[in-house]
Amino acid sequence: MVLRLDERKGFSASVPLLSRNALERAVPAQNLETVPAVPLIARDSFVAETATKIDQLQASFRILTREVAELVDKVTALQDAARQDNRWHAFLQSGKRTRKDKLDETLRACRDLKTRLDKMEARSNGNYHAYTSFEAVSRKLAELEHFKDEAQRVERNVTMRAWLFCGALLLAVAIIVVSNLISG
Repeated sequence: MVLRLDERKGFSASVPLLSRNALERAVPAQNLETVPAVPLIARDSFVAETATKIDQLQASFRILTREVAELVDKVTALQDAARQDNRWHAFLQSGKRTRKDKLDETLRACRDLKTRLDKMEARSNGNYHAYTSFEAVSRKLAELEHFKDEAQRVERNVTMRAWLFCGALLLAVAIIVVSNLISG
């Protein structure tokens, strides 16, 4: 009997499975009267031992087949677990890449903002070490808001003075026109 394990096919046997009845039918029936009694007993015991060994081999083969089927199930489960782990790993990697991209975008925006602030506040020469807390930033924003309010107030004053000047100019033109009409 030869058992072999093919890479793709599993176990295969070159000996067919025989039952005890099939084995007894395969042995040709001989006339028991013509053969001496002693060799007949030896042959019968050999056949019985061979049949027992074949039964044992068949039982071992069934056990091995069952164990191989269990191993195939376990390998399939391990492959499924490995695929799931690979999917989780890919998901985590994409999450890391997304976070890294967001961080890079935030850093780029901060650098752009710093450049813009440097242009607005030329006297600082980019020294923002004083703005290390929200309180310092809040103070600076309040200062800039104060300058904005001051600029709006000056703009209103200039607009009001421009209107007064235009009104005075119109009044002067009206006085000149009326004096030319009266004198002329």
